[in-house]
Amino acid sequence: MAVLNKTSIGLKISSAVIALSLSTTATATKNSAEKVGDNSDIVVTAPKSVKKIIARFIDSAMATPTGGKHAGQFARFSGAICPSVRGLSEQNNLQIEERIRNVALASDIAVGRENCAPNVHVNIVADGAEALSLIRKKRSDMFDSVPLYKRDLIAKSGGPAYSWKRLDTVSAEANVVQRPDNVTELPSDEPDKTYVPALYSNVKSRIKKTVKQQITRSFLLIEKDALVGLTTVQIADFAAMRSLIDSEQSTNSDTPSYSILSLFNDGNGPDDAPQSVSEMDLALLSSLYNSPSDVSASMQSSAMIHKMNKELTVVRKED
Repeated sequence: MAVLNKTSIGLKISSAVIALSLSTTATATKNSAEKVGDNSDIVVTAPKSVKKIIARFIDSAMATPTGGKHAGQFARFSGAICPSVRGLSEQNNLQIEERIRNVALASDIAVGRENCAPNVHVNIVADGAEALSLIRKKRSDMFDSVPLYKRDLIAKSGGPAYSWKRLDTVSAEANVVQRPDNVTELPSDEPDKTYVPALYSNVKSRIKKTVKQQITRSFLLIEKDALVGLTTVQIADFAAMRSLIDSEQSTNSDTPSYSILSLFNDGNGPDDAPQSVSEMDLALLSSLYNSPSDVSASMQSSAMIHKMNKELTVVRKED
């Protein structure tokens, strides 16, 4: 898959503000952002942070991996991401897709070119629980490796956002392993004989693992009624964070209000909701995708804390 270069988006850090240049020069602020149909700049005010705050943010944002933090691993996309948005107008869908691409690029995450094969699926639906139930009955292949108990947890999370990831365990030395499937087609009764995950490795270390967890596809359902009063910037930024990390399922009151992940937190009204990704959000994405993926989640977390603190320190010095 061809990959866009990060130079296609500008990233400037100064005075505790991160500004990402998108297709227009308008500013995404609470007072000036247009409602659904907007495609303005990302402008984020950075909070003053220390390592303990960063650690709590990581714990609140990311789901505990299977096996726990000492045995399990945080998953991420190994190759370029390619977003696909459905359920709004064509213009809004394209704006949200482009915004997700730029948030990813700003976080040093590879992005596929136009007409790439989608692996980040965002669907706006009327009733999330109903849509999820229908998928479980007729398109269970979309869940793939997600165990039944986790599917139940997703269904019981209460919405208005429902998300899950298809994960593969691959060799720590392997490049991208992509299933040759098409999520737009109904599953076949024939077994998939063309896909074999690569699990061989020459790694010999007590610290490094022989395998890593790879996200092959992410799925996000958002109920349409929950989007009333929101901008495409808010929708896209939330979708980017929920899709690019394995996040907690339910609206989590522990998620800091400065994070776009708190967009649908209980008690949040339009005036309380974050307007875009925060510096902490971008730092989390960047640190996850630029830290070792072949170690335990606890070691990944330590590396992420170090990288995030370093990035935030640069901002504080310029403040």
